Amino acid sequence: MAVPSGTTLSASRVNAREDLQDIIYDISPVDTPVLSRAKQGTAAAKYHEWNTDELAAAATNAHIEGDDSTATADTATVRPGNRTQILKKTAQVSGSSEAIKKAGYKSQMAYQLKKRMKEIKRDLEKAITGNQATVTGSTTVAATMAGIESYLTSNIAYAAAQGGATTAGYSAGSVSAPVDPTATGAFTESLMRTLAKSCWDNGGEPDYLIVGSFNKQQFSQNFAGIANLYRDTAGMSNAQASVLGAADIYITDFSGQQGVKVVADRFSREQSALFLDFEYLEVCYLRPFVKEDLAKTGDSKKAHIVGEVTLAVSNEKAHGKVVGLTTS
Repeated sequence: MAVPSGTTLSASRVNAREDLQDIIYDISPVDTPVLSRAKQGTAAAKYHEWNTDELAAAATNAHIEGDDSTATADTATVRPGNRTQILKKTAQVSGSSEAIKKAGYKSQMAYQLKKRMKEIKRDLEKAITGNQATVTGSTTVAATMAGIESYLTSNIAYAAAQGGATTAGYSAGSVSAPVDPTATGAFTESLMRTLAKSCWDNGGEPDYLIVGSFNKQQFSQNFAGIANLYRDTAGMSNAQASVLGAADIYITDFSGQQGVKVVADRFSREQSALFLDFEYLEVCYLRPFVKEDLAKTGDSKKAHIVGEVTLAVSNEKAHGKVVGLTTS
């Protein structure tokens, strides 16, 4: 059907207003399960230290009546430490960019700084859960903290052959980076049982398991008792049968009825599962994160968010890890 002659059409007009929603959609995740659950403390130097100790092994203890008492030999405490790391993000906005009318927010600078703080939070989660070594730092090299994985030596389960793998741990003022095994394997219930026993035998009682997305699904799929479970919601409004295809709690022989909470972490390493007791993890701030305006050098504004922080793995025997997991 033809358009009648002389009809004004929208396509020929240049004065139509734009239809732009006054909102910006960003689904980038900012959940940081380890950073959010670890204790918060303070550091007073760029090298932060703490002490660990342990009791003597249980032994036969019987003495002759009336015998003299002699002092029991005691070992000195161990004094591990970690380097503080500076985390920083900078935003620079031109005068024109700040002045124009914008959709979704009023201030370009405020919006950019809000994004930068979220990015720092993700970066910090990656750092504290990682397997990087300590770096002292110099005028040309940035200092870095060691991550949780680098400290753990006592409680390790390998998903496949251990070939090529090395542990790291604290030694003589520094922490080196562990090397992953060359072979990989699936995350199984047997690995979880092995790790839980090792932690308990060494005095630990971790209650959180931190895994990546793939191995969170492997946990739900491969551990006994998960498949083909159903929940009857009869009696509830709009009642429907629900298929339980995921698991979030695992009760080990040593966890008690509260069990181990299994949490997916987008920023920890996919090939490792961390078995953690947050009572013995502390994120210590030498400089809390602050926003600082920087010197104006032209027709723009510049500011950064900066802080300095480190991780204290208060006692590495309280935690464990599974390494060499398949990730796809």
